[in-house]
Amino acid sequence: MAWFFIVLAGLEEVVSVIAMKYVDGLKNKKPIVVMTIGFLVSFYLLAEAMQEIPAGIAYATWSGIGTVGITLVGVIRFKEKINRLQLTFLSLIFVGVIGLQLSV
Repeated sequence: MAWFFIVLAGLEEVVSVIAMKYVDGLKNKKPIVVMTIGFLVSFYLLAEAMQEIPAGIAYATWSGIGTVGITLVGVIRFKEKINRLQLTFLSLIFVGVIGLQLSV
């Protein structure tokens, strides 16, 4: 169940960062609410996962999911550019996260 919590926490982090992109100088209230609740839920799920998984591995997995996830959303949704070198290192993050999961 702990790994499920980490995956959900990472996905919630992605949602929160997307909402953050829509915050326009605190003018838009809805993205602020989504961002705040999203980060609270994300941190709660991460904390729950840390009850069973070592903190360093849980945090690295959570941040890796968030990093890769928001980059993919940025490329697909916001048409952000990514070069081959960035893609290579994002792939290494992905492989590292899987390696951490297999090592526990």
